[in-house]
Amino acid sequence: MENNETELLRSEDAKKIIENLLFITDRPLTPRRLAEVVEGVDAAAATDIISQLQKEYTDTGRAVQIIEMGGGFQISTKPEYGRWVRKLYNEKMTAKLSNAALETLAIIAYKQPVTRAEVEAIRGVDIGAPLEKLLERGLVKITGKRDTIGRPMVYGTTEEFLRLFGLNKVSELPDIDIFAAKTAPRDEQGNLPFEDASSAAIIPLEEGELDALTAPADKDFVEEEPEEVAAGTEEDK
Repeated sequence: MENNETELLRSEDAKKIIENLLFITDRPLTPRRLAEVVEGVDAAAATDIISQLQKEYTDTGRAVQIIEMGGGFQISTKPEYGRWVRKLYNEKMTAKLSNAALETLAIIAYKQPVTRAEVEAIRGVDIGAPLEKLLERGLVKITGKRDTIGRPMVYGTTEEFLRLFGLNKVSELPDIDIFAAKTAPRDEQGNLPFEDASSAAIIPLEEGELDALTAPADKDFVEEEPEEVAAGTEEDK
């Protein structure tokens, strides 16, 4: 009986089960995770089934899509239907970040691993408050310490960052030179502060050390740009 059920899950039923899991999840699912949940289906088979589903969705013009992001897959609404989704939920799905936080996040994303001092040197202002907000939102994390004087902590982006911005990996970020050519005045493009980060080695955090660290931001600092803007939308569902 068990063998028959396993054989069944290798066919059309496996596809339906995986499609349901991709629909119901609130986080991208990797083929390996799907293989753990669906009996008789390994990671390679799960990947093949996802490819079949993606082709079916495209060929039939479905209003939703299966996208790869954050190292996994998830069913998502298409961007062209986003405004109706937001209207349904009265804009509550929009995550808000200040301009200061967005600028800080952009610098960390492109220069990671990067220290707080390096980010402040680029922005020209203290980043205590926006950095703390980004840590609270789970968009950035402490990835280690730079092997230099003082052993400053270094920061990088998280899987939640990838998920929120619809990326599968950091390398999918827009090329900074191309982006600058489209947005920055020509006479300022040569002064953009996105040169290579310090060559000093990064020391991994020891077990339990991250939990012992307090938030790096000074709560006495106030964001210099308090206005709220949209950082992204939860149009993944």
